[in-house]
Amino acid sequence: MTDGLSLEKRADRIQKSWQGFIVRGKMESYVVRDMIASSWERSLAAGVNPYGNLRYLVTSKSNTNNRNLIKISRPFLDNLHTFIKGSDFMVLLTDDEGTIVKILGDPVIMQKMRSFPFWEGANWDEESCGTNCIGLAIREKMPIQVFASEHFNQQLHIIVGSAAPFFNPSGKFLGVVALVGFYSDFHPHTLGMVVASVKAIENQLLFIEANQSLKRSYKEATTIMEEMTAGLISVDTLGSITMLNTLARKMLGITAQDWLGKNIGELFGEKSPLIHALHEGRGFSDREIKMNDSGVTKRFSCSANVMKDENNQTLGMVVTIHEDKAIRRLVNRALGSQATFTFDDILGEHGTLKKAINVAIRAAASDSTLLIQGESGTGKEMFAQAIHNSSERARAPFVAINCAGIPRELVESELFGYEAGAFTGAKKEGRPGKFELAQGGTIFLDEIGDMSLETQAHLLRVLQDKTITRLSGQFPIPIDVRVIVATHRDLISLVDEGTYRLDLFYRINVINLKVPSLRDRGTDVLLLARLFLEKISGKMGLPITPVLSAKCEDRLLSYPWPGNVRELQNVIEQAMFISNFAAELREEHLPEKLLNGRKEMPGHLTQMALELQESMHIKHTLDVCGGNISRCAKILGIARNTLYRKIEKYDLSRRGEGGN
Repeated sequence: MTDGLSLEKRADRIQKSWQGFIVRGKMESYVVRDMIASSWERSLAAGVNPYGNLRYLVTSKSNTNNRNLIKISRPFLDNLHTFIKGSDFMVLLTDDEGTIVKILGDPVIMQKMRSFPFWEGANWDEESCGTNCIGLAIREKMPIQVFASEHFNQQLHIIVGSAAPFFNPSGKFLGVVALVGFYSDFHPHTLGMVVASVKAIENQLLFIEANQSLKRSYKEATTIMEEMTAGLISVDTLGSITMLNTLARKMLGITAQDWLGKNIGELFGEKSPLIHALHEGRGFSDREIKMNDSGVTKRFSCSANVMKDENNQTLGMVVTIHEDKAIRRLVNRALGSQATFTFDDILGEHGTLKKAINVAIRAAASDSTLLIQGESGTGKEMFAQAIHNSSERARAPFVAINCAGIPRELVESELFGYEAGAFTGAKKEGRPGKFELAQGGTIFLDEIGDMSLETQAHLLRVLQDKTITRLSGQFPIPIDVRVIVATHRDLISLVDEGTYRLDLFYRINVINLKVPSLRDRGTDVLLLARLFLEKISGKMGLPITPVLSAKCEDRLLSYPWPGNVRELQNVIEQAMFISNFAAELREEHLPEKLLNGRKEMPGHLTQMALELQESMHIKHTLDVCGGNISRCAKILGIARNTLYRKIEKYDLSRRGEGGN
């Protein structure tokens, strides 16, 4: 509409074209724009009266969508109204159907326009009111200006309207913003102002959706974090904490209110591996971190995942912390600290064994310290594992340690751990002890009678206080561990000798379990012998399981079995090899000690006899396997390196050097 004509001349030419269309059905196409001409035709077809009063619809709807529309648009409508103030124009906002939901204007223009249906609730679609800026903007989905006689209804020929539609970020049509006034006050920039306002509203909608998307993402991330079975902490590039899930707050004993925004170094120390990981941009997994809480050191298993952008710049870090679950996983992976035996694995029918099993089952329901007494080879650790697997701690670690098998100067560091630099040769990051590794589970201390008085005093404090302190450590570490101890020695006699503390004896002897010796279990000897025959035959791949002759059974029943079940298994394996895997084991296949009826032998001779049996056992297995080390080690149930050491120890020659 920039043809250089005055407003009056322009209005007059359009008026003549309108009259020609209404009266004769003809119009001057070079005067009337195509969009206007098409709208006139639609208005006429719709039955809109070009002379009479407008047949506008009025609705009282004020739904939530309209309230939101007004709320979002109002600041921009106010700005537009301020800009046109005093110009005899008013600002209109409609919904997607053309119904006015908000009007802003000076009192003067509002009074002048009172003869037209410009009020909230009036509908201005094309079918109701004929050609108008609001109806056309809705139909064409583009900015439009309708001037004077371009309106289909004659009452509106003194009006000029500029309107522009607006859409949400997904492209959905939401409504129209319009400026309406008398054409005599027409200004060429009114349409541009409307378009600018619409763009501002659309930008605001885009911002709102982006903000809502961020909120949804935050909510989703928070929900995921809360569903995790680990403590999660997120930090920004500076290490400031941005998010903590409930489990992390619970494990660390902190609140989000106190710690959000604070640096993670304040939680775990400036020398924490977390600080190093963030600065270096490299994460890690399954490392120990410490937290000092009111003089008590809390330790966690921790993993850190550094987040980076497409330019490899660090965005922040997500930290995962675990208590006993992750530590249990580390223990099982590193030490094989897992109880495998259950009460179903303890086989026997004798009353003494049944009594011991009943006591053990009751002990599994308790968390009290348990003392297991019995000769070597009776299966004390098997009972300990079965008790653990039947207890509420079954899914937690089972850590076993033989107190007699560790040099005295290293016992305390093995049991209680040490900090960095505790002694020469210590790991620079320190090391957790067996009590820490057993956190939440069970620790089994075998040969408790061989512990030094100094270590006994330390163990007593641990049992009393339920805390341990690492060597060179400053803070106690709370522990939750069920303690089971075992010994083949008479602890009361050791107390009388002054080599064992009486207070420790009472502390560990809350529940007492006596495991019977094999010689006190009657025909269980034969039951176990047949079990070993079946087990070894299966491992060797024999077509049939050998049976015991009557005289062989007599020999087994009459022997006192100083080495108990362990010795019986060794005897059966040895007899099978001596018999060359015959279908029947006879008494001549048994070791000489059983044939001679020896009931006891001195300790050093017993050791020599056991070593002789072991060397013969290995030699026979090597012969059967044709010198194949891998197969021989598998049959013997030992590692290849162990087998190599024993071959060297016993100076055994083996055939088939190439087989491995």
